[in-house]
Amino acid sequence: MESQTNMVRETVPTSEDSWSLPTRLLHLGLVVAVTGQLLLSLVMTPPDEKQPSAIGSATFEIHEVLGIVALMIVLLHWLWTVIKQADGGWRHLFPWFGEARAEVIDELKALLGGRLPEGGARGGLPGFIHGLGLLVVSGMAVTGGMLFVLLPETGKPGPWAELLAEIHETLSGVMWAYWVGHGGMAVLHHYTGHTTLRNMFRFRR
Repeated sequence: MESQTNMVRETVPTSEDSWSLPTRLLHLGLVVAVTGQLLLSLVMTPPDEKQPSAIGSATFEIHEVLGIVALMIVLLHWLWTVIKQADGGWRHLFPWFGEARAEVIDELKALLGGRLPEGGARGGLPGFIHGLGLLVVSGMAVTGGMLFVLLPETGKPGPWAELLAEIHETLSGVMWAYWVGHGGMAVLHHYTGHTTLRNMFRFRR
């Protein structure tokens, strides 16, 4: 009980979150699209399956459409974040070198020691995690978009389609782990005093 109290005391944020409105809208779009895609993947049936159910076929069609929407959101996210350098740009999302990497390592050590890092629109460990998520969802969206073009409506898919399907399926497993981990940490931040979750999805003043 005492250690939990200490974690709450140590994780009260010292600066206000300041994501731009486009970033928050794009993040919300990705949350909805990725969550929908993951849930649909539990019941959908690909077209090469023998005697697919009506529900399985219908959910696969929805999965395809939602996948195209997700691809568009991902492209917009890259344009806004990297090209426009909004909210810290690629330096916040990919702190892989020099002092930025050292900051990530220090915050990871602190996390393993029971202390949550400050959240918000910054680099460090939060930016690193968001950058990884963007890379995974980008890989899923791109491979899914290519499958949308290459996957036949009926019959056995070709070798390229099969390879892309394997990559897409592997990335979906990584996305499940990220979805659970990232969402769980966001909730943990919220209940230990951070305003990160509330500020990310607050659209009215």
